[in-house]
Amino acid sequence: MAARNRASALANPKAQVAYDRTVEELLAEEYVVSPLRKHALPPLTDGVAAIVLASGDKAREWSEHPAWITGIDHRVETHSLGARDLTVSASTTRAAAEAGVADGDVDVAELHAPYAHQELIVAEALGLGDGVSINPSGGALAANPIMSAGLIRIGEAAARISSGEAGRAVAHATSGQCLQQNLVCVLEGGE
Repeated sequence: MAARNRASALANPKAQVAYDRTVEELLAEEYVVSPLRKHALPPLTDGVAAIVLASGDKAREWSEHPAWITGIDHRVETHSLGARDLTVSASTTRAAAEAGVADGDVDVAELHAPYAHQELIVAEALGLGDGVSINPSGGALAANPIMSAGLIRIGEAAARISSGEAGRAVAHATSGQCLQQNLVCVLEGGE
C-alpha cells in the first residue's frame, strides 16, 4: 500500500514528496535504518491545518455537500513497547469499532501512517478491503507536518465527501511511539 501513497501524491498539489519510481529504484535506495529506506519515512515538514465545525443549519448554508462527523473515538496503548505487539494496532481496532467502522464499510480512508509499514497495520486494524481508496491525498508519506498531520487526514476525508468522490470515509490520526495513540473519525455525506 505504501506505493499507493506515492502514486496518489502525484495528483496532490500540496504534496511535499511526489514522484513515480519503480520498485527496483526504491529497493536500490540505501537504508536509513534497516529495514527502512528514505521512501518509507515521512519527510520533514512544516505546516498547519484548520477545520471549521458547524451546526447542521450553518453547515448546509456554507456547503452544498457538507461532511458530517458520525463517529469518533480515541484510544491509547501503553508507552512500554515491550508490553504490546507492534505488528498490530489494538487501539485503532477498538477506536474503529467505537466510531462505527464495520468491516471497512467506507469508500475512502485517509490514514496517518508516517512510516510505510504503519499503513499496512492501520489498514488491517480498520478492516479495510480492496475496494477502499487508501490515502488518495498521498498520506503522511507525501507531507507530514508535526502535530497537524492527523487533522489534515480528517480534512482530506471531508474534502472527498464534499466533492462527491465518497459517501462515507474514515480518517485516522496517530501520535506517540509506534502507533501508541490512535483516533478514528467517520464522516458521511447526505442529510
